[in-house]
Amino acid sequence: MSTTEQLSFDEDLVDADLKPYYWVNQSNALVNTKQNLSINERRLLYVLVSLVQPEDRDFKTYVLQTKELASLFGISESGFYERIRETVHGLNSKPLTINRTNENNKVVIDDIYWVQRATYNDGQITIKLSEDLAQFLIDLKSYTKYQLYNVLKLKSEFSWRIYELLKERERFGSRIFEVAELREKLAIEDGKYKTMSNFRAVVLDRAKKEIEEKTDIKFEYKVHKKVGRSIKSFIFFIYKNPKNVKTNLINEAITYDIQSILNLLITKGIRRDKAVELIKKYPPKYIEENLRYVIRMEEKGLENLPGYIVSAIENNYAESHYELDFEESLLQLAIGNADNRLKEKTEKDIRDLEELYDHFINVISKSKIQTKEEIEEIKIEMERTLFKKMDDISEYRKTHSHPPLLEDDFESSKIKSYFSKWLIRYKEELPY
Repeated sequence: MSTTEQLSFDEDLVDADLKPYYWVNQSNALVNTKQNLSINERRLLYVLVSLVQPEDRDFKTYVLQTKELASLFGISESGFYERIRETVHGLNSKPLTINRTNENNKVVIDDIYWVQRATYNDGQITIKLSEDLAQFLIDLKSYTKYQLYNVLKLKSEFSWRIYELLKERERFGSRIFEVAELREKLAIEDGKYKTMSNFRAVVLDRAKKEIEEKTDIKFEYKVHKKVGRSIKSFIFFIYKNPKNVKTNLINEAITYDIQSILNLLITKGIRRDKAVELIKKYPPKYIEENLRYVIRMEEKGLENLPGYIVSAIENNYAESHYELDFEESLLQLAIGNADNRLKEKTEKDIRDLEELYDHFINVISKSKIQTKEEIEEIKIEMERTLFKKMDDISEYRKTHSHPPLLEDDFESSKIKSYFSKWLIRYKEELPY
């Protein structure tokens, strides 16, 4: 790839709404690869990764405001627009190198670029992740998950990488690394930090201090095995670090999690009351693990997708280990808020459609039209107008991450038959 710059993008663009509590989900295979990225390269990369959603089938093209990026990174805006282009070029000058065995049982090397293409214009960047990264970020079976705010303020790339490597094994409480293995994963050149005292002081101890100061975990480590007088491996003991939970973010973050999961459940055809019942009973990350499991199974042509989702959650098909990691009262408040907002939005959309319907019925009843043909023309125009309004509502809900309107929402509505007809006509075109 000779350049990451592109004059235009053919696909639809998505204005990225950047939040520090968004989740980074990446395969454990990616976590354990050798990576040699600078802090700003990692920050930009994982902001993009945090925008990838569990239900995504491919990568979207995002428009990022460089002013928002600078604020999220916690650095000055001065000169940042120019530096961001350098950051993208820096990313693609350090491809992800994967060794694999081909069909002839020979080892081949794949260089995977991080960014597919990017355009810089008027204080913003339009950017898309490399499609070759999809295997590490989409349709995940075994993955590591953390919130952006834990890593964006880290100043050492070693701290970030050690944080990720330990997060992968957090639920087990420990991880063993051979020294050579750890140096490889951290992309430390052979000539750097050669003495063990230097390696421990500059890499491990500094990372230990920064991770404890800024993230949701902390660790201790000690020698695991020696060969003669040389240290062969270390064992790291991983602990939760509740003092660094961002209390100023937690309410908004929980609400976001609940809203996202509620929307996804309803989008997959589950009635709103059942979706609310599920999120009241099970932790958000537990539900997400099981939703990911079902999304992977969806391609096999499940006959009753909503029923399978409910069964997967209630029986933990994904074998999720997630537990509730915040106060029950905060969860219930977030569920109530999300459910109320969705009800209000749905009621307003249906009310707007019914007002359109009433307008046309009123025109027919008060007009002096005598022929059936003229009345039929008004009815055709009414249907056309209702369908256009339904199109607009559908598009708004999609772009604002709201679930689509369902037939159940129109159970007692006077326009139920019109919605059913619209749904049949446009079902194959809907992005849900």
